[in-house]
Amino acid sequence: MSENINTRGKGSAESEDAEDDSIISLIDDEGRTSEYEILDAIETQEGKFVALMPLASIDDDTGEAEYMILQVDVVDDEEELAEIEDEELLMALDDLFRERFKELYGDEDEIPASDGGSLAGA
Repeated sequence: MSENINTRGKGSAESEDAEDDSIISLIDDEGRTSEYEILDAIETQEGKFVALMPLASIDDDTGEAEYMILQVDVVDDEEELAEIEDEELLMALDDLFRERFKELYGDEDEIPASDGGSLAGA
């Protein structure tokens, strides 16, 4: 499954909120659009990967949410996101992102839970 990426606010001189730069809209294969926050992006020998948190998955009471890890592929000069099929790679990336989240967010309680890269519900 691949997803098309549409960024909202990114690179816009009119963007009033810096947080908007981290929000993207994804259009799935059935044409449904969902919004996600880009938590982090890394590039390894295996490629470029992003950790995304679906905005609709944030629990209103606790503020907790799960994140997903997807691979960034360039197809016809456009970035598309794809699920990671290699379970070992996915687990290694999850470890890398968790270490980076500790650096970015500090408190381990603030680190979102991974859902293993699934796009279920998107």
